[in-house]
Amino acid sequence: SVNRAGFNIHSAIHAARHDISCIVHTHTSAGIAVSAQEDGLLPISQHALKFYRRLGYHDYEGIALNPDERQRLVRDLGPHMVMILRNHGLLATGRSIAEAFNQIYFLERACQAQVQAQAGGATLRFPSEAVCELTAQQSDDEIEHNLHQLAWSSVLRLISKDEGDYQS
Repeated sequence: SVNRAGFNIHSAIHAARHDISCIVHTHTSAGIAVSAQEDGLLPISQHALKFYRRLGYHDYEGIALNPDERQRLVRDLGPHMVMILRNHGLLATGRSIAEAFNQIYFLERACQAQVQAQAGGATLRFPSEAVCELTAQQSDDEIEHNLHQLAWSSVLRLISKDEGDYQS
């Protein structure tokens, strides 16, 4: 059997974006919470600034069973590597598994930080636009220099210490 909704989402992006080798899609509590917020991901943490003006949004259309939604998913992702699926969850892509993992990890951590910051009830502090853009550019440079591969290698070492059979 096939998860038709998952197939619609993933195959649409793979068919349209030949630069993408891996797609990760999650339904975590923090990701769903931010996806349900009108303003989406706020530029309030270093993790969130990685995606400053580098993030797509796709409005919820119900469970993604309609093949017509495929073109809208691709359009809404645009040139970005990550997207928030409104009222649904998070989606991250990469040119490799390591890059996609890095993207979803930092997007999820940004959502967790936002939910925690909002729960505190205090006024949120936003960096200047110049600092937001600088941080995003610095994050772009990290990807271009394959620094995500260091984190991925570390994750694989941690997993293999606990449960080496994941490789089989």
